[in-house]
Amino acid sequence: MTWIVGAAATTGYAVGVSDIRVSFGNGQELDCLQKLYPMARFIAAGFAGSVEIGFRMLDGLAYQLRDAPNDRAFLPQEVADCFAPLAKDIFQMVPAVSRDLGSHIILLGVHPTEDLGIPGWARCSVHVLKSPDFVPESSSIGQVVSIGSGSQIDTYRDALARFSADPLSLIKMDTAGVGASSMILSMVIQKTVERNPAHGISRHAHICIVRRGSVNIQPNDEDVYPPNGEKKEFRMPPVATTWDEFVERLARAGRDFSRSAIC
Repeated sequence: MTWIVGAAATTGYAVGVSDIRVSFGNGQELDCLQKLYPMARFIAAGFAGSVEIGFRMLDGLAYQLRDAPNDRAFLPQEVADCFAPLAKDIFQMVPAVSRDLGSHIILLGVHPTEDLGIPGWARCSVHVLKSPDFVPESSSIGQVVSIGSGSQIDTYRDALARFSADPLSLIKMDTAGVGASSMILSMVIQKTVERNPAHGISRHAHICIVRRGSVNIQPNDEDVYPPNGEKKEFRMPPVATTWDEFVERLARAGRDFSRSAIC
């Protein structure tokens, strides 16, 4: 169970926001997993569904992108189109118990040369691929989309729909500085989860910004000052960033539910 949100801003970058919670077949939950990762120059990817399949998908995508020269970058649409058949093959090769949990992939990309009419404002894209067929679904510029169980919750969908209803909403927020919309989007997501808690969704999140030249991922840490004036620190707990690390973290916690893990 999870909620990963993505959008291609009109000001030359793509943004993704992902929570860190994992749910297990026995009903337990744990905030312990990073789900968004840099994959290549100007490309990032995130996963929802089976944790095991998610990491296999990232490994497959990394292998597919392995030969890019340091001074070159992939075209986001081609990455999505070329990865789709590989993703389908990976999905079919895993045990049925993992396939039953499903798999969704979100790709955030920035075109290396094409701009949106203003020099330096790169054309960005967000693609979603869903099991079992993994046909790439491309979102419009300014549209906010999501994957995971959070995308099925009415209050969560409504929060994102308000952004998508106004294609210029992200650029309006960037009047406070390029990239400001990513922070505001993250705040809206965090407050939506805080006010409408749901099984499998955490308030802790990673914010990913993909620009022409960089992929930056950071936690949504903040200092909160309640009415009594006492500062409260909201900090990301330790998270696993590989399948082996995830399994090891569960073992240290006395748990062995890795194959039933869903995010």
